[in-house]
Amino acid sequence: MKILLLGPQGSGKGTIGSMISQETGIPLVSVGQILRNIPNEHPWRNSIQEQMKKGLLVEQSMVAQLLKDELSKDKYMSGFVLDGWYRSMKDIEAYEIDFDIAFLLQISPETTVKRISSRRTCPKCGKIYNTVTPSEKPKIEGKCDKCITDLVQRDDDTEEAILKRLHIFQTETKEVSDLLRDRGILKEIDGEGPPNEVYSLIKPYL
Repeated sequence: MKILLLGPQGSGKGTIGSMISQETGIPLVSVGQILRNIPNEHPWRNSIQEQMKKGLLVEQSMVAQLLKDELSKDKYMSGFVLDGWYRSMKDIEAYEIDFDIAFLLQISPETTVKRISSRRTCPKCGKIYNTVTPSEKPKIEGKCDKCITDLVQRDDDTEEAILKRLHIFQTETKEVSDLLRDRGILKEIDGEGPPNEVYSLIKPYL
């Protein structure tokens, strides 16, 4: 089964994707994680990092190739849950995937800014925390639970970068959601509640 997750920053795609993965046994693929973990020696590393710091969407051709390389691995033969692709029609033109179902997690712009500007990341292990969400706060303020490393705010988690990406989502991604709705595979989900509540709305479709 091939599942697509759509939604603005902070809508919980990563959290919900992990829950779907645990329920179904299908691996979760995060395009953002692929981009952040690109090897130091990769020829596109500097360009991709610069685009992300500016709050821009990374060039489709680059992301498409990296995603194709990842999804060609044997572990995805039975399907996957994908977070971070189909952000625009250009994504589809660069690499179209035959999804079985797509979930659009809907939250307000205010919720997006609140959730993302409060996000903190461990630079060592990559674990993500949130300073305003009780279930996602670190046990020790400012420290990673796993490796006790100081948490940081990513460059693309500042309010300025968030608002740029939100504008892109509201314009370009709407065309994608309209297309998937016409194809009959889009399910629109209220993402304002806590993860368990949001997941309860998705589970009947799995």
